[in-house]
Amino acid sequence: MTEITKSVIDRYMEVPMKANDRFNPSLCELWEMSKEYSVPNNSGLPLFYPKVKSRSAKFTKNYEIDDPEAQKYLKDVQNFIMNNDMIKVDTRIGEGSELTFRSRLFVSAKYPQLAYMFKKNLFEVNGEEIEQVDVITIPEYPERKILVFPKEGLELILGSDYYGETKMAALRLAMYVAREKHGALGLHAGSKAYNLKIDSQMKHIGVLIFGLSGTGKTTLVCATHDLKAPESIEIIQDDINFIDQNLFAWGSEKNFYVKTEGITSQPLLMNAAKNVGSILENVYVNERGEIDFDNSNISTNGRAIVERDKIPFNSKSYRMGKVDVLFFNTRRDDLPPILKIDGVEKAAAIFALGESTITSADDPQRAGQPVRTVGFNPFIINDPAKEVNTFKRALQGKTFKAFIVNTGYIGGWNGLKIKPQDTFMFVEKSLRDEIKFEYDPDVGFEVPKEVKDVDIKRFDIQNFYSRDEYKEKMKNLRLERIGFLKTLKGLDKDILEAI
Repeated sequence: MTEITKSVIDRYMEVPMKANDRFNPSLCELWEMSKEYSVPNNSGLPLFYPKVKSRSAKFTKNYEIDDPEAQKYLKDVQNFIMNNDMIKVDTRIGEGSELTFRSRLFVSAKYPQLAYMFKKNLFEVNGEEIEQVDVITIPEYPERKILVFPKEGLELILGSDYYGETKMAALRLAMYVAREKHGALGLHAGSKAYNLKIDSQMKHIGVLIFGLSGTGKTTLVCATHDLKAPESIEIIQDDINFIDQNLFAWGSEKNFYVKTEGITSQPLLMNAAKNVGSILENVYVNERGEIDFDNSNISTNGRAIVERDKIPFNSKSYRMGKVDVLFFNTRRDDLPPILKIDGVEKAAAIFALGESTITSADDPQRAGQPVRTVGFNPFIINDPAKEVNTFKRALQGKTFKAFIVNTGYIGGWNGLKIKPQDTFMFVEKSLRDEIKFEYDPDVGFEVPKEVKDVDIKRFDIQNFYSRDEYKEKMKNLRLERIGFLKTLKGLDKDILEAI
């Protein structure tokens, strides 16, 4: 490690801060420091409008610490820290396992709202953390640049005041350290548990829900299915979960950081987001001071830090225990509403593909084109094949079920819309083993043939495609998938062969 690295990471961060720096202010103190930057609103909620409205993926790069370019920015950061007031906040990532992380944020004192949101979002330190990650955020830097130092557990955020960038910096580093040092994985997936009466017995079913943005992951996490006692759901985590090689899962964040687009159709989340204790970002306020979640004039990336205990049906614990079922959300116009995945290798392949399609809201010119992100996770640092292989090993020898859930349309944009209630029904029926699946050689997966007490004829693929047309579509899809998997150097051969 070079001298400049020691100066930034070790020497400065471990010695008393400068006279005007603030070390671990309380939430109340951070709110007082942030008030002047909050947008007034009738709800009296903290609400911030960052200049940068979303993550800066194209400005993000992984570095070796001795890289000459990296050294230039490290020197700039050191000079800034020594000559400007800073706020330091200590937090903890992870609850429900021995594997937790001390997560330290150093942020320019001119942006106390970032420290406020960071402290609100994550857990309090308890001295039992076994790993550490550090984030330095300097929004007023004249250039936008995100530098990730995986080996050092350090990220520099320069020129961005968007809170999501700071939050994901810490979580991205924690996910990398978990994989590299502990054989665990940080997953871009929501978690919940179902307590269902099946065959006259109550069963506790731990569920992970994967999906790229816009595929209904959070919607499904918060779906109650209108269950009646003694049946119930337990909402655990909406965004990042860790799993170990025993396939046990636990949460990463104390509170939820949710996207507010469409939140008005999700009463559980909307009511919690409007409650005292929430912090809003990029959310519109009209001339009467009313918060309007449906108005995207400020940004389509409205966000809310929501206190988890304000969400009904929240779990008492962040530790889910054994994962019993995996749901991989996707949006494709050529798949049934649900498919069953048979086997470890196929589940790992679907995880590797991270598959969906571009929506008209994302890009009208490319709507319907496939998009693939390994692990459904845009935050993986280095070696995506290792991520997939590690996931496969976690599944091996375990009892679990896995499904692909199509939350889009069947037959194109003018075809059949799969509504949220349809998805909730198929998910619940799959958990109760009330769907009869049969293997379809064209699709390469088991497809639903019968659903208890439901006429599923309207979801039949042959309502929209002839047999020959569909056979050709599935052949092309398989070739696309194989082509993508072949780009993952070092991927276990049996995963590629499973598709």
